[in-house]
Amino acid sequence: MVSKTDLRQHARETMIGVENTIIPSFTPDLAQLDEQGIRHDVRQSIKHGFFSCLAATESGLSFAEAKEFVSIVCDEAGDKIKVTTTLLFDSWNQQFAMLEHAQKVGVDAVLLGYPTAWYPNTPEQIYEKSRNICESTNMGIILYPSPHFNYLRFHPSGFPIDVLHRLVDNCENVIAVKLGEMGLIAECLHRFGDQVLIGCPIESYQPTCLLHLGLQWMGAGIYEVFQSPDKPYLVEYFNLLLQARRENDSNKAEHGMELYWRLTPARRTFESMYNPMLGTYHWTRQKFYQWCVGGNGGVTRQPSMKLHQHEMEQIRQSYRMIGIQPDGNDEAFYLGRSNYEGV
Repeated sequence: MVSKTDLRQHARETMIGVENTIIPSFTPDLAQLDEQGIRHDVRQSIKHGFFSCLAATESGLSFAEAKEFVSIVCDEAGDKIKVTTTLLFDSWNQQFAMLEHAQKVGVDAVLLGYPTAWYPNTPEQIYEKSRNICESTNMGIILYPSPHFNYLRFHPSGFPIDVLHRLVDNCENVIAVKLGEMGLIAECLHRFGDQVLIGCPIESYQPTCLLHLGLQWMGAGIYEVFQSPDKPYLVEYFNLLLQARRENDSNKAEHGMELYWRLTPARRTFESMYNPMLGTYHWTRQKFYQWCVGGNGGVTRQPSMKLHQHEMEQIRQSYRMIGIQPDGNDEAFYLGRSNYEGV
């Protein structure tokens, strides 16, 4: 196990590449987790060439199921792929309990969120709660200053940047910060980019992030949108652009950008669907993307946004336009691959 004092250096050496998301799979009646379906999706993540997968626990699970889900993902991952998970539970007690469980079952790092019903009155309260989480574990912590936490009242970026800076300075196991806005990326790189990794999950920003800002990690996200295990276009162009900067190789940069532009039809379809989303993620649609290229699929529990037939056809067409033939059996998607045919 990496010591707490060495976590940042270890992250710089190993958090390199694209990190995808594992969304829970369920039995057809949605009453229980589908263990075989979850394991199948971990194996798919490895086939895609992702260096890490995030177990998305905030997707219709009881707390006990969230712990079981993380355990299954870690057990299947072994030493073949890194595992992270989210701390986005109903209470601080659950946050700390999941942190303890995650360390026990082998999670590599956690993405720090905040309980939905928690309403801090000052940035200092955010700092103190975050610091308590960091100090309670020997695992790596990835800070996530998302605008969804409703902290715009403290800073126009959506999160008090001074709090991020203090956590980086004072918590040695803060290894990275996940950011999705270019102004925030620029300021955080300026303030503490020499101390921790900065990552951006937005695919269309990657040429700038890789070639000009020196970033090395992307995620987490449903990046099966842009590739299949047999045609891992996103992983390929990400690695090419990363190598181009590190090796000052213009040929690799040009090759990487050729692949980037090839993905334009998939990018436009995904962004047109994804960008209008407010407050939460369309888990079922994201699982449909994964299912189209071999994932387990299946719907998620209520409350859940509905997936319409025209959206499914639009997604399939976006794959065809980048040279990938998607799966076409809708019944198998709704049941989940492991329930329909066995995996």
